[in-house]
Amino acid sequence: MIPQETAPDEPKRIGSFTPARLFAERAAAFWKAIWGCWRTVLDWTVCLYILLPGIFIAVGTYRDFMRDPPAVLAEFPLYPILLFLTLLQLAGKYRTFAEAGDGLFLYRNSGWRRGFGRMGFVYGGASRLLVSFAAAAALSPILLPVFGLSAASLAALAVYYAAAGLLWTMLRDRIALSWRGWRRWLASLPAGAAFVFGAAELAAKGAANPGMTLLLGAAFLAAACLLLLLRLRKRGTLLHEIATENEIYAAFVGWILMDTLEKKPIPRRSKPILFSRSQPLLKHRNNDVDRLADSWMKSVVRRPDLLKQLLYFLWAGAAAIALTPIPLAVIVWLALPFLVSASLRRQWKQWMSEPYVALFDWQDAAEKEASRKAALRLALPLVLLWALLIALRIGWTIGGWAWLAVAAAPVAAYYWLKTVSEITASFAASRRRRE
Repeated sequence: MIPQETAPDEPKRIGSFTPARLFAERAAAFWKAIWGCWRTVLDWTVCLYILLPGIFIAVGTYRDFMRDPPAVLAEFPLYPILLFLTLLQLAGKYRTFAEAGDGLFLYRNSGWRRGFGRMGFVYGGASRLLVSFAAAAALSPILLPVFGLSAASLAALAVYYAAAGLLWTMLRDRIALSWRGWRRWLASLPAGAAFVFGAAELAAKGAANPGMTLLLGAAFLAAACLLLLLRLRKRGTLLHEIATENEIYAAFVGWILMDTLEKKPIPRRSKPILFSRSQPLLKHRNNDVDRLADSWMKSVVRRPDLLKQLLYFLWAGAAAIALTPIPLAVIVWLALPFLVSASLRRQWKQWMSEPYVALFDWQDAAEKEASRKAALRLALPLVLLWALLIALRIGWTIGGWAWLAVAAAPVAAYYWLKTVSEITASFAASRRRRE
């Protein structure tokens, strides 16, 4: 027999503990644990050689941009900036810092359960307010002089976005509790799109009027409070809250474990989504080499974690090339293929150590040629896009004959990547011989 909940009017206090105090202690313990995990990799060498230089470069770039903004910015519309501020509010979830042991006692008391729910609402609102004011302060050198907004309008926009983000948090939690699987995605996508474009459009209409902006924010806050009341009346949410806390904790510390062996997902389909008919990506001219290279390339494309690493390389490299002077950008472009090839080489070694792949007795020459061929084809789109970006910058800056760099970029990218692949393959072979 399941024990019944206690009456809601019972005192919400156990000794010196109240829901608010226990919530605050759990929130502090969570962030302390997160910082402890980060400290395992953020030692003094990482801070000195990577973190601090990155901060100095980012702050210097931001200072130069804000001190001397481009002239074209005066003709730039305000709506994309407001849309960016709206997209920031999509991050985050409704949190109660629930733990598995709460189901024994605390969540059987409706007063404690609702107390945790209210504190989660306050915590989410404070977090949204902090993020909104930080983003508004960072963009204030543009929003105030260029677009003519007043300080009161900027503060009202920050409050408006905090209220809008709080509404989205409660709506997202409501959808997560109501549907599962594809139905949840079917409800989340149109709801998210309507929120993003609707909130941005309302912000654009009231950006110059602080009173109107605050009134719209109050309407969002009232809607969020209504969803909170419905949420507090809902029972059986403990497992959902525990799963949310686990997901958030994994999101904060997951980057530390990027290079560790990942737990393989449970197959939910009888055949993969991509290349379900097992079409070859390479023509099998040399059976052993091409078959091995083709199998690994399809494995990389089918695995989201491996494909995500290549996309991270693409965007990080593009940012490094776009934000640095052209001579330095060329040096960065020459160095980036070595990093991509090293990452692909590590993924290749992990794939070759898989139990099924290790059953086959591959010849050393075939393995070396297959890894070189597959890595070349996987890295070529990245290096080609980076080369085109540099060529476009050169043509835009110099003009005239310099636009020929766009035509020469694909050829240079291919032959430079081919050289890098030969160098890394030879280096890997020499290491294996020494071992």
